[in-house]
Amino acid sequence: MIVNKWALKEHEGTVEVSAEVDGFRLWFRSPGSYSVSRTGDPFLASALIPAMLRSEPLEIDPRLPVSPLFLENTFLLQEIFHSWNPVLKVIRISARTSPAEPLNTGTCTFFSGGVDSTYTLLKRQEEISHAVFIQGFDFFDDSETYATAVSRNTQFIQSLGKTLVPIETNHYPFGYRYNLSRNLTQGSCLGAVALLLGFPRVYVPASYSYRDLFPLGSHPMTDPLWSNESVKLIHDGCEAGRTDKIKRICSSESGLANLRVCFENMNVNCGTCAKCIRTMITLKQLHASTGAFPPFPSMKVIRKRRIVDDIELAFFKENVDLALKTDDADNRELRDALCACLRRNERIRVLREVERVLLGGFVKRAYRRLVKDTKIRRIDTWA
Repeated sequence: MIVNKWALKEHEGTVEVSAEVDGFRLWFRSPGSYSVSRTGDPFLASALIPAMLRSEPLEIDPRLPVSPLFLENTFLLQEIFHSWNPVLKVIRISARTSPAEPLNTGTCTFFSGGVDSTYTLLKRQEEISHAVFIQGFDFFDDSETYATAVSRNTQFIQSLGKTLVPIETNHYPFGYRYNLSRNLTQGSCLGAVALLLGFPRVYVPASYSYRDLFPLGSHPMTDPLWSNESVKLIHDGCEAGRTDKIKRICSSESGLANLRVCFENMNVNCGTCAKCIRTMITLKQLHASTGAFPPFPSMKVIRKRRIVDDIELAFFKENVDLALKTDDADNRELRDALCACLRRNERIRVLREVERVLLGGFVKRAYRRLVKDTKIRRIDTWA
């Protein structure tokens, strides 16, 4: 796999840095007021996992020097990703090295407006000077939707005396080109943007607490390894679970009003997707009121929720734990609905495991053929 044909273009106050990665034109756009890397580091970060999947040597154009520290880190990154999912092979990387130079001043954090990033921003607000908001990572929306999100988040960030740095990229379709899940590529995408901007200290908001850690593209073991001599990435927030983070956010009226967690839209909480529901459950238990979410669903909807995977199960159990600890009389009906939902889903999981062990997954495969299951199953962090 080859990274070459690097280019930099300036247009109407925006700088676009691009390169061809395996024949794909991968680009990043940032405000022209910030310096950007002219090295191969951002593109090495982006290309590493696709090259491992293809089991191909990765060659970086000699005109794009790579940080010797970051290059050394990629060997440990490969060992970790390969141990998590052996389909990702350890590969050889060819690149000319040169120590990274400082670019921009200040401390930044990645910010989406969701629970994790809002928590880190509020927790570290005395230290953080910039918040990086990415279009083309969680979402790849139309320009009007993105402009609305930038305007809304800018108002919130400025209310805290910070600066929003909007970044656009086509990293989202780049990863899907190789059928890679966002779970797998989220760390490499954030690493690439951090290396592009070159802030000396960069916080990566954690998705899970230390108690619930499992293989994931953004992880306390791997995130610091996307660093070079001038950029230090820090995985932040593992000390708190999701419900604890929401408690902290509830102490900030503006943070709560700006909270957006939805799978479907970067500006509107739909109130029906898994992320919206689990956040609304916590807010109801905390008696927190905000117009950022629609009315709370019925208890029947909560009881019938389907917990689709281990990720969602971890968050759901946090809400159950909160309900059992508080024993709030006003929320007893919700507590009962949560416990009933958890018991029902645990029975389903047991039946599925029995079917897998005794029948080798025959029923599951037959069901998929019967209903003509067309769901795309992307390559994930774990085998």
